[in-house]
Amino acid sequence: MVSLGRHISLWKKDERTKVLSLARPIFRTSHFDVRILPKQGDLARIMVVTPKKVGSAPYRNLLKRRARSIFYQEKLYNSTHDWVIFFRPSQTILEYKRLHTILMELFKKHG
Repeated sequence: MVSLGRHISLWKKDERTKVLSLARPIFRTSHFDVRILPKQGDLARIMVVTPKKVGSAPYRNLLKRRARSIFYQEKLYNSTHDWVIFFRPSQTILEYKRLHTILMELFKKHG
């Protein structure tokens, strides 16, 4: 059985392509874009996309862990939408507090 923390970020290959084509954009900054679509199952899930141009592997993994952590700790899996976050190359490092603040504001608007 897959744990809740793993389940909220687990996608099958055919689901990934479908989600990426159907998700609609709701927010954009110099660091990342956020897209949503109606949830496919009982719980909302998150997909975090970090291209190699974003930075080194440790930095990309850090961004993914932070986004998934916020999603799990703030119980955003109770949302009515699946979330897709596309990180983009940026000249500055994205702070955890800024990412947390933005995601919580978006959750309040689009719940």
